[in-house]
Amino acid sequence: MTDSTLPLVTPSMTGEDAAEPAGFATDVDLDRVASGASFRATWTFRNSGPTTWDHRYRLVYSDVAHPQTADHPRSPLGAQSLAITELGAPAQVRPGESVALTLHFSVPHTPGVVATNWRLVGPDGAPFGPLRWLRAAVVAAAEALSYDVLGFRNTAGAFNDLQPGRQFSGIWTLRNTGRRAWNGDFRVVYVDAATADTAQTAHDRMGAKPVYALRQLTGRESVAPGETVELLFDLVAPAHNGGYAFQWQLQSDTGAAFGGVRWLRVGVVGGGPIGPDTTGTVAFGMNINPEAHSPDADKMTGLGWVRWVYWASRLKLSPEQAYQQRYRRLIQTYAAEGIRSLIVLHQDTEWGNAPWQNGGWAQYAETFAKACARVAAQCAEFGDGVAYQIFNEQDSGPGNHSAIGIPPSDYALILDRAQAAIRQAHPGAVVIFGGLNTGPDKGIAYTRAVQAALGGRLPVDALAVHPYGRYVNKILFNYGSIGKLADSLNRFRSAFPDKPFWITEIGVANDTPIGAEHNADIGVYLREVVDEVADNFADVVPVLIWFGWTDLLRNAGILTADGQPKPHVFDAFEHMRRRGKESLEGLEALAAGGLEAFGRSTAEFVSFSTTLANHTAVPAGSSFTNTWRFRNSGATTWDGNFRLVYAAEGTNSDALGAAADVALSAVASPLPVPPGAETTITLTLTAPAQFGRAYRSRRQLRDPDGKVFAHLFAEITVVAAATPGPGARPAGMTFVRDHTVPDGTPFVAGADFHKQWAVRNTGARHWGSGFRLVYVQGDPQMARGVAAHIVPEARPDDEIILSVPMTAPPARDGRATPYSSLWRLQDDRGAFFGDPIWAKIVTTSGLPPVDGQPPANLGTPLGRLLNDPTAWYSQLDARWKTITVGHGAQRIEAWGCLMTCMAMGLTAYGARFNPRELNDRLLTEGEDGFIGSNVQFAAPTVVLPGLNKGDNLRSFEDAAVDFTVWTGEDPLHRIDRNLAAGTIVLLQVDTKPNDGLFNSNVEQHWVIVVKRTPGGDDYLILDPVVPAEQVHDQPRSLMVKYGNRVAGRSNDENLRHAIKSSLVYYL
Repeated sequence: MTDSTLPLVTPSMTGEDAAEPAGFATDVDLDRVASGASFRATWTFRNSGPTTWDHRYRLVYSDVAHPQTADHPRSPLGAQSLAITELGAPAQVRPGESVALTLHFSVPHTPGVVATNWRLVGPDGAPFGPLRWLRAAVVAAAEALSYDVLGFRNTAGAFNDLQPGRQFSGIWTLRNTGRRAWNGDFRVVYVDAATADTAQTAHDRMGAKPVYALRQLTGRESVAPGETVELLFDLVAPAHNGGYAFQWQLQSDTGAAFGGVRWLRVGVVGGGPIGPDTTGTVAFGMNINPEAHSPDADKMTGLGWVRWVYWASRLKLSPEQAYQQRYRRLIQTYAAEGIRSLIVLHQDTEWGNAPWQNGGWAQYAETFAKACARVAAQCAEFGDGVAYQIFNEQDSGPGNHSAIGIPPSDYALILDRAQAAIRQAHPGAVVIFGGLNTGPDKGIAYTRAVQAALGGRLPVDALAVHPYGRYVNKILFNYGSIGKLADSLNRFRSAFPDKPFWITEIGVANDTPIGAEHNADIGVYLREVVDEVADNFADVVPVLIWFGWTDLLRNAGILTADGQPKPHVFDAFEHMRRRGKESLEGLEALAAGGLEAFGRSTAEFVSFSTTLANHTAVPAGSSFTNTWRFRNSGATTWDGNFRLVYAAEGTNSDALGAAADVALSAVASPLPVPPGAETTITLTLTAPAQFGRAYRSRRQLRDPDGKVFAHLFAEITVVAAATPGPGARPAGMTFVRDHTVPDGTPFVAGADFHKQWAVRNTGARHWGSGFRLVYVQGDPQMARGVAAHIVPEARPDDEIILSVPMTAPPARDGRATPYSSLWRLQDDRGAFFGDPIWAKIVTTSGLPPVDGQPPANLGTPLGRLLNDPTAWYSQLDARWKTITVGHGAQRIEAWGCLMTCMAMGLTAYGARFNPRELNDRLLTEGEDGFIGSNVQFAAPTVVLPGLNKGDNLRSFEDAAVDFTVWTGEDPLHRIDRNLAAGTIVLLQVDTKPNDGLFNSNVEQHWVIVVKRTPGGDDYLILDPVVPAEQVHDQPRSLMVKYGNRVAGRSNDENLRHAIKSSLVYYL
């Protein structure tokens, strides 16, 4: 916990320093901090006095008692008292401005509650402003998660005498000795940090992935306390002589490490010289725009890198959706050509609260870091084939329309959070500084300011520069006034001698087309830049990435906008490939062909699909179909002489039941495939009988000469096969009569009833476990979102009653409205059978007693809201949907659900506002109303004196939901108690409840809850995102739209999973 709503503030006289609290953020759950853990906390202050704060002002630890910390041990928790400019403040904080100050804390190793108090002091040492505080509940890190190692095997035998490339397995047997079951989402992570046992040994992943899900290594979805499990790593001995260590650690599904670091050591003999070649060489690369042109990966063979921006929130996609729908294929396409991806993460990845002009950087840093972690968790499967760059040209001023300028103190916060999150999700990943484009003077000063804000640290693997206009000998356009490339690089090398720096952009770019008459000079310029860096700066510039591939990138292309090579410029590009660090076999011959080098068999990966629902849980012996689509991007026609060949690699490599060597004509259609055309390759594969491990299957496309020009990959984790069901006797059912609710029965909207049918078992099978009554079509609200119900046991010829609890949906526009719902029986094999059965009713408007429950008390806020449909608002209403929310760029139609709920709630409490009016009112309240486009939870209490805000209580203690707390109170009891009292309760829900994820920036939504159904399995809600013309067709079912009913869970569990958090407002 931190900062009470009534902080202790020292009264100030006119002319004295004064401050007000303006926000708080932290990167841990303060109600549960692992013993010995470190974390960051950021307090935001508003300068409410007449003085300007500068480097003479400090944030210092205070032992002054505060009511919230007086009863707990207090200490600085390892943090230092520093000048505010060393904690994230700019050089000056003027009256009326706000500043976020970040401290680094460490909690003790002993469980218990600890506290700390901090205060601003002026140049004269006098404290002023609020006493800021926090409390942290320290818990034993290994209480719930621990294990014992029961055994270890290394299949290499003489592990100190391995030949290079030798394949072997390391197998650890563990027993879960904790109190918590391990689920399949627990992670096994490669660890690069030295331990006491491996400090003198080189570390190497030995062919393993940086991260595995537990199910991938074990085939298990659960390891209960007391159970044992084997972790099997398929490894490959490194190529060079020497000793090597492989290390790993277990992590929970939330990323908490436990159990310590485990390791194995091997010795390699008979290989090349010990260690890698350290001769300075440069990997060249290309900036691309996957949103604008095709990958052209085959034309870039020989490059080391491509660089591109990861769009997620810009496309209204979660990081996971963007990866699966767009970027996994892109990374794989380049990886198949030996090209790595440098991924730029910035505002198009996570827009967040958009603090670009109105502050809120501390909040954005936390949100952005979480998005970065989610991107890295997806990309980790590619290991060192992916690296990450944090923002782009952030040192820019307002004149750079392609970048967002960020003050160095704020960028420091963003960079530090992001790199830590990435390294947690993708161990061993390379993370680099955002590219600097303001030249050596300003760029060095900017980087030093970032370093100072981080206490002297630069937590990146490399810096990055964009030395546009810098030349070697050939001077283009106005470049003579900018200066030589060597001068700039030497300045950076001298300023930061301990950091390599990448050139992530350099080229000849212009917002208007560059005439072809300049191509020869541009070609010379490119060659000179490449040679200068490769010959004179390879020791500090390991990577140079040219800008860009086509003229769709600011007319700077190697190719024209329609994909044609530019004379002279393309020849210079070929020269760059020849000088590249990671030359591929045959590259020299390819490059020597100049523009004719495109005349060979090449393939561009287009898409992949599979019939598998879950490739990490494939039943042993089951068959499935994988489909790959390729485009012929070369100059040859693929015909019957081309082949698809299985290529074994590693212990767990398997052909998966398909032929190892087949003519392409046997598996591809259409064929032949001329250049530019596409074909689909289809393989029917079978999971091996041995379950409990992951299998990989790699196949190669080969031309008539046997040369490989493309690859197909499949990877599955095999689990035990399902137990076969009973014999295939026919099942049958005949409808007898409606037992209750005849067709056309009228109900008042919201009324609960049970629809029952009398049916007869007219088949040869006994209805038992696995038989269900399943919703087929009609209105799903009638059945409260429950799509299937258990069927009573019935022997052949038995007559039984089928029953479904239902609720009458809302009447449309206040008029009587007919509704229907169709149901069918389904057997234990998933087959439908028997007569279809219907429920048909008519609903009317009103809120009368339901099942004996009285309507909401008209004297309560909830009662007034329910009985005043004019106070039910839609954020999609044309009167306000296009209005900008708060100080940011988002509009009410996309980002106004919480504010729309607040408008309804305030109206219920007697302060009538519609969303437009509330937005205007809160704009006058500064950061008490909005930070960027984010309305503050406490905003209604500012508008209506006497109104109070309860905690934003998350539904589960260990759930990762931003800006929530956990108090230990049952969240559903809290909701029900407040509904009974007639108070207003808001629920945070997931707009995509079935994807297994919750991205608070893309998928969060807020509704008002008005009633729990009598059966206890649903809530009725007022939803602000309904179309304006349907706003009165409410209340609606929570579970139908935002729930996911999972068999085996109780009603309460399903509801808690649907509700991410709840927020209460009361007088």
